[in-house]
Amino acid sequence: MNDVMETIDQALRILQRKPIDGYEIYFSQSSHFDVESKDGKIETLDTSRYLGMAFRILNHQRMGFSYTTFSNPSPSAQQNFSGELNRMIEDAIRSAEATSADPCFDFAPVPKDSPPQLPIFDETLEKIPEKEKIEKAKCLEESARSVDSERIKKVRKASYQEVLARTTLINSNGLQFSYDHTLASVSVTAVAEESGESEVGWDFDVSHFFKDLDVKKVGRSAGRKALECLGGKRIPTGVYPVLIRNHVASEFLSLLAHSFLADQVQKGKSPLKGKQGERFFSPLLTIVDDGLFSKGISTAPIDGEGMPSQRTSLVAQGELTGYLYDRYWANRENSSSSGSQAGSTGNSRRHGIKFPPGVGISNFFIEPGDLDFSKLMENLSKGVVVEEVMGLHTIDPISGDFSLGCSGDWIDRGEKVHPIKSIAIAGNLFELFRKVIGVGEDLRFLGGVGSPSLLVKELLISGN
Repeated sequence: MNDVMETIDQALRILQRKPIDGYEIYFSQSSHFDVESKDGKIETLDTSRYLGMAFRILNHQRMGFSYTTFSNPSPSAQQNFSGELNRMIEDAIRSAEATSADPCFDFAPVPKDSPPQLPIFDETLEKIPEKEKIEKAKCLEESARSVDSERIKKVRKASYQEVLARTTLINSNGLQFSYDHTLASVSVTAVAEESGESEVGWDFDVSHFFKDLDVKKVGRSAGRKALECLGGKRIPTGVYPVLIRNHVASEFLSLLAHSFLADQVQKGKSPLKGKQGERFFSPLLTIVDDGLFSKGISTAPIDGEGMPSQRTSLVAQGELTGYLYDRYWANRENSSSSGSQAGSTGNSRRHGIKFPPGVGISNFFIEPGDLDFSKLMENLSKGVVVEEVMGLHTIDPISGDFSLGCSGDWIDRGEKVHPIKSIAIAGNLFELFRKVIGVGEDLRFLGGVGSPSLLVKELLISGN
């Protein structure tokens, strides 16, 4: 820690001597532990440390950027490191000179109130013995096999992973803030075989706190999913009501998130442009982005440029209520509009040390409803439960049209009849969210995007 602060102090001394208008230092340090079990033995075990430092330089309304990563956890102990810092800062200054002037560039001010203390750091994680963490991976594998030792033939990628990280942000406006965060996760893939047929099931769990991981539940779930896919059949082509499981609904929602970003709206690449105040989606849907959501993996007291995180309403009972902004895109909107003033929603995101911050989502999700899964099933007289989709990356986020391979279950009068496979589901992303007629209570996140299970009035299914 002392080495890190010494490095930052060196950088500050260099920056303060430069003839520039402003600067920002972003420092990221983390330690990682990964273990994977195979056949009850440790297949891989990796530990690593990572440190990265990025600079943004503002000069004559031009923004420059540079970064470096350290293989040595004590970079300040290296000889001539001050010279390396000076080179990096000069690189950022030169990159600013190569860009066009833009009055919308600026840095975050010091917040009026101190950012909140959030439950995102597990103080016990470093103290837990490695042996106990290794046992998590082994237990995960055992739990998957225990569902059916005869038909669960293989278990792949039974892994436990953790990260402990500290983020530090300093700028020339006087902002200086650090926060710690942890994440622990488990994931596993089970393979079921019967009568020459092979199917896979996957599941995971993630939490800021080690004690909250439910390893046995994850393993058994992956095993059951694999078994439940055996014996899949095709169904006749037709238009059917569809119940989309929460993890699949989250994948669809991740593509919809693109349309709420202010840069896409202002560039005319979002169908939501000019739709604020309209009921654009199903009245059953309420969508928020919440950087303060305690169980979200993207939860943080500040965003990527130092603005306080917040909860932002985007859709309220189907009505479009807002967009997501960082400082730059809020400034851009204000400079070109004589209407209401936009402000940052705390949605500046950094995708690693190698890239400058840009507007993005934090914890983006559909508010859960009050229907449990069995109630949603009762409303599905004759239709499909979608358990998995393939090829989501092929969806055009602007047009929203899709045709995707999928698998799941055929339902008749609210009861599962048989698994289905080798079918395709077709429709439009925006129409899908307009046709939601039921919202479950089972909110689940995939990464920074979460959704409950969604009952959709109808979609085209291509089968026999």
